[in-house]
Amino acid sequence: MTSETLLRRLRALRAMTTANGCTEAEAMSAAAKAAEIMRDAGLTESDLEIGEASSPSKSKGRSVAADLWPVIAFCTNTDSIVLIDGDSVSVNFVGCEPGPEIAVYLREVCERAIKRELETFKAGDYYRRRRTLKTRRRAAENFVLGMVLRLRRRLLELFSPTRSDAARAKAVEALGQRYPAMSKRKLRDRPIRNTDAAIQGLVAGGRVPLNHGLTASDAAPALVEGRAPA
Repeated sequence: MTSETLLRRLRALRAMTTANGCTEAEAMSAAAKAAEIMRDAGLTESDLEIGEASSPSKSKGRSVAADLWPVIAFCTNTDSIVLIDGDSVSVNFVGCEPGPEIAVYLREVCERAIKRELETFKAGDYYRRRRTLKTRRRAAENFVLGMVLRLRRRLLELFSPTRSDAARAKAVEALGQRYPAMSKRKLRDRPIRNTDAAIQGLVAGGRVPLNHGLTASDAAPALVEGRAPA
């Protein structure tokens, strides 16, 4: 049984209360079982509060779009790490529930939007008028940079009401405990070298519907819209 599977089972047991429709006997039995599992596994209350969600990635964290990952973690009161296992790469978010799930949802929304808008940009006249591979690469990179800058600002504004320094501190501590050998990547300085492409990216970043989309959690749309879940 994996640690996440164990935590999910514990949360399910602790949700078996009379308030949720269980009989008193069922609730007491579930509570006793949860306490037994926690004792045997050496888990604490804080372990149940902290969750982890994973999102597959084609980037190892060095791309322009990857600069959004720590921003998403900050906005959702989580911390993030890039895990590389051979050819398999994932971005994992750790923090108080439902933050990690929301972070994965946001990352996937932003990554899909960047890919879609970049394809549209490359099909346009401005990109096709660039005569060399170098100038085309620069235009594409600065377009994505513009999108990232706009999305960063929008995310920070949307999540301002639900940001918690205390929850974020718990996430940072939990990530360090789970991955003690990790090293923090310093964000690269990315100067704008093609202003026109960057401006088009800024405009495209404003089109991304951050308050729409499907998610497995009812809490996700609420927090994506920058309001606390009911």
